[in-house]
Amino acid sequence: MYSPLHELLQGSPYFTKVPSKKEEKWRFSNLFNYLDKEYQKASIPTQKVPSKEEANVLEIHDGQLISHHLPSCVHIKEHSIFCEIEVNPFAKLASHSSPYPLELNIFEDVDLKLYFHYNNECFLSSNLNIILQEGVKANIYLYFKGGENSFISHANHVKLESKSKLYLTQEKHLSKTAVLISQDCLHLHENSYLQNFNLLSQGEYLHHFSKADLHYQSELKVSSLLLSSDAQRDIFSCDINHLADGSKSQVLSKQVIKDKSTCVFDANTMIAKGTKATQAQQSSHALLLSESAQIHAKPHLEIYSDDLSASHGSTVGELDELAISYLLSRGISLSKAKEILVSAFINEVIEDIEVSEHQKRVFKALGETDV
Repeated sequence: MYSPLHELLQGSPYFTKVPSKKEEKWRFSNLFNYLDKEYQKASIPTQKVPSKEEANVLEIHDGQLISHHLPSCVHIKEHSIFCEIEVNPFAKLASHSSPYPLELNIFEDVDLKLYFHYNNECFLSSNLNIILQEGVKANIYLYFKGGENSFISHANHVKLESKSKLYLTQEKHLSKTAVLISQDCLHLHENSYLQNFNLLSQGEYLHHFSKADLHYQSELKVSSLLLSSDAQRDIFSCDINHLADGSKSQVLSKQVIKDKSTCVFDANTMIAKGTKATQAQQSSHALLLSESAQIHAKPHLEIYSDDLSASHGSTVGELDELAISYLLSRGISLSKAKEILVSAFINEVIEDIEVSEHQKRVFKALGETDV
């Protein structure tokens, strides 16, 4: 029942081979350390489990849709649609559990919550396609939980039609022994808007990759908060393509790193030849809480046009000793003083979340972490 990961991968019709270390784009990945660990194939649930007593909620267990309470404006089905992931080799780690993605076709304004639950000691996959029709506004919160000693692959395909708006927040709060490879494939048509926030807080190895194509006067805001401790590895990377005039993108990532953990920020923004009035920003800010913590930051711009506004940068620092001394002089304990300064550091990226309910959920999740 239990097999090494590479044996399970060979049985998947969506997988050809495991990329070698030389082939990996991020050379500091230790993905190969997990190949000899034994996992079991995810089993299809045989019973429906009780659903949450909430409106506009979907529950997905081990890649399988279990229950949902959706309004009539959301059409749901399970089959393959409009795009294939080819850029990131990790996205091909699809298991037997979910060979076809779950599709949500949204025709009116709506708020949705999706709960992804994963079994223990499994090699499994989940896939989600989201399509917003013209002029639709949607707030979607994705919550990932479980996966003890599991290897998980997840992919989101998002397509925004003209003048649509999506506020997407993803909380990856898995078991501390989970390995997660995830990807967002984003397609923004003219005058559309997407805000995408990722919280990476738990898991032995978390790798999230975003690929986005921006068309005429579309706007994308991508932000992430990485909380890394012990010997954890967190990787946040993105590849953004400005393909038409007036498109805008903003990438902001913050990392709080302690113990022997490692975080990576790898961003590339391409502005196509002949485009006009495009805007692109990239920034990464890391806070190191121990001497053995590491950050690898690589902001990168690829520009083929003269009519644009673009900037990128990266900072790395420690807690301000003067600020700590000031708080101590006011009768605040050392641990509380550090907590205040860390909170002040991460609040910028959280307060940038435009949906207040999503903000509250993220702050609640932060209260459950030990960073």
